[in-house]
Formats: sequence, C-alpha cells, structure tokens
Amino acid sequence: MATVRPFRGIFYDPQRVDLSRVVAPPYDVISPADQRRYYQQDPHNVVRLIAGEVHPEDTPEDNKYTRAAGFFRQWLAAGILHQESSPGLHVYRHRFVDPINGLQRERQGILGVVELEPFGRGVLPHEQTHARAKADRLSLTRAVVANLSPVFALYEDPQSAVGPVIAPVTAEPPRLSITGEDGDQHTVWSISGSDRVDKLAGLFRASRLYIADGHHRYETALNFRNKQRIDHPEGPPDAAFNYVLMLLVDMADPGLTILPTHRLLHDFERFDPALVHRLAKRHRVVPRRDRKALLAAMQEPVPGHRIGIALARVPSPSLTSPSPSGGGQGGGFVTVDIAPTDPADPVSRLDVSVLHREILQRELGLEPAELESERYLSYSRDVASLLDRVETGAGQAAFLLRPPAVSDVVDVARAGQVMPQKSTYFFPKPASGIVFNPLSADIRV
Repeated sequence: MATVRPFRGIFYDPQRVDLSRVVAPPYDVISPADQRRYYQQDPHNVVRLIAGEVHPEDTPEDNKYTRAAGFFRQWLAAGILHQESSPGLHVYRHRFVDPINGLQRERQGILGVVELEPFGRGVLPHEQTHARAKADRLSLTRAVVANLSPVFALYEDPQSAVGPVIAPVTAEPPRLSITGEDGDQHTVWSISGSDRVDKLAGLFRASRLYIADGHHRYETALNFRNKQRIDHPEGPPDAAFNYVLMLLVDMADPGLTILPTHRLLHDFERFDPALVHRLAKRHRVVPRRDRKALLAAMQEPVPGHRIGIALARVPSPSLTSPSPSGGGQGGGFVTVDIAPTDPADPVSRLDVSVLHREILQRELGLEPAELESERYLSYSRDVASLLDRVETGAGQAAFLLRPPAVSDVVDVARAGQVMPQKSTYFFPKPASGIVFNPLSADIRV
C-alpha cells in the first residue's frame, strides 16, 4: 500500500561544517534554552530552519519563516548544503542510551519519500493533531519549500525481508557518522543500485504505514500538497510535492522505545485530597514507602492497569505526619491497580485511558474540555522533576503511567481510533539535519 521512492536529498557538506554541531532534535522538543544553545553552537545549525527566533519587530515580510527560507537559500548557494545529483534511499541507524534502564540500544530505518494520501487506508495515525501546530509547520513549509524533518513511521515486515536487502549496505563504511551533543550516534549509509532500491520499494508496497511521530508534519505535507495542486494543476503524480520525507522503521525493530508521559495536576480548585480513600473502595490501592519504591512498583508486571500517584501534603493542625497511604491530607505515594477493561477496544485497555476515565474524570470531575485545554494538567517524561513539584507544593498530585507497547499503538491505528493526547513518546526522535527533501514544483521523484 505504501509507495516509497528515492529522492535527491539535500545534505550538509561535512567538509564545510562539523556535522555534530549542526544537527538538532525536531522543533517540538526544542525548549527556549535549547534554541539559544543551538543558535550559539554553529551559525548553520538546523535550528535556524526548524525553530527560528521570533523578534518583536517581525512583519509578514520578515519573520522566522522568511528568515528560514533565506538561510536555506544562502546555505545552498554557499555550498554549506548540496543536493544529490541522483536519487537514492538512505539507511539511518540511531544508537542511544535507554533512559529507563541505562542500556545502549539502536534503532534502524530507511529514509525515503512516501506518496501522500489521507489518513485511513495505507497510512494510519494513532493520535490527534492540533490546528496551531499544523499552521506553524505549513507556514514554514511554504516558505522553505522543503521537508526539513522526517515523519517517523512504522512498517510491516512479517517475513523480515527488508533486513537482508540492506545488510550489504551497512557492512560498508558509512557515508555519515555523527556523534550528537547528547552522545547519540547517527550513522547513515546511502543505498545505490536500482535493483536494491526497486526491491525495497516492492517490499514497502505490501505494507501499511503507522505514524509513530510526526502526525503534524504529515498533515502539513498533505495541506501543502493540496495547495500545490491548485497552484500547479499541470503537476504530474510524480511531482515532489505529492510525497513527504519519512523515516521507515520495522515495527519489530528491537530498538523501538516508547517512554511514558506522566501527568501533573495543579491549581485545581475542586481537588479533594481524599482521592485515594475513594479509589480504595473500588480498586486495589497499595501504599509505597517513598518515591524509589513507587518507581520500582511501576516496573512490575501486573495484570490489568497500574497507575502511580504521588500526593502533596496539605498542612493541617491535626496532622503531624504524612499518611503512608497518601490518603486524607497527608500526602504520600501509592499504586492503584485497576481490573482489565474491554479487551476488544484497543483504546479503553490503555493505562492512560483508564487514568483519564476512572480517576481524572470520574473521581476528580475533570471535563474532557478541561483535559484538552491543559489548564489543570501539565505533562512530563521527567519523573524526578514531576515528583519534586509535588513535594514542593507546586503540584497537587502526580499520576505516573507505564508506557504503551508498540503493539498497542498499532492496534489503535488499525482500529481507526486515536489515543488520548500525549500518550506516546517514541524515543529518541530522529535528528533534524540529516537530510532535507526539496519540494519545488518542477522536481520529479
């Protein structure tokens, strides 16, 4: 179902720049502090393209999008960037340290361009998108006329047929080898020879694709394509704007890692510290001695659902010490085990869905609109920071989750459903700056 083709990629010239100083994570994980650091790191860092600075004096003629387009053109003209003379696919191996267990892992995929189609048949999403992020990315794409970061998608390969095709490629010296500032290793090989490229294209044609990360970038590419079709009605099916840059990873790749995204409740006027006492009437609630015990309990295999809760201590003249159960006003740490729900519904059986339904909505009374607005909830993958905020009183409660499995993501997508917001975080994100995909109307793929 997936049409994957080679493309004439645009690469940084490793003779002109230090590659380790020009790559960066995707825009959506770059904090203001990160942005400043990348700006200072190298004048050609990709952050100037994907997450440019906003100035108070910006105008429609001079803003972060127009400046990104200017940088892109200048770097091409100066040879900092160069476009390949012939189309190709590229193997991208990402070696990293798992933040949960500290073990070294690696994930391998193929960079190519994929024919765009609406979600639902050959390309399936698993989470909702938001209009503001898509508008931002569309403005950038229209200005630069290129994909600056790949969409990260999973493919089906039940016969493990892709690996043998690319094994001879990765046995050769790589084209690029980059060590990022975080210690991650990014290694790239280019796939040459039409026979090998055609074989891979044929294998992908039998697969559906499941978006792991980059839902906004994919929908942006669709919107850009639709506008280009209006502006260039003569454009043939192989016009570059009909395709989007993707990193394609086997859904069985042992390096696929999903981190949990935890929730922090704050500034919620209707909060009742007796939450845990009420939960204990319907579910199994187990006190945990301290945060270390709580985190260890979250790693235990259990049937059904497990939610970790840390409650802030509420001052009370009648209470001299925290309750070990976390009930009443005493704060503390507990795990809540909730019996399995409808196994036929892939969304209902997720821990995050159970948290939203059974605790945030049923017990705390948060309305769906309140969850969507993020007025009372913030999100983090940094457990220590989250628990610190509860301990200092900056948060009323932290709700810890276990990560969904890759199979959960695929099951939700196959069912045509989406997960609650911020349910998955595939780690690490592919680096931006490895390769760019130009989208000019006169380019054919």
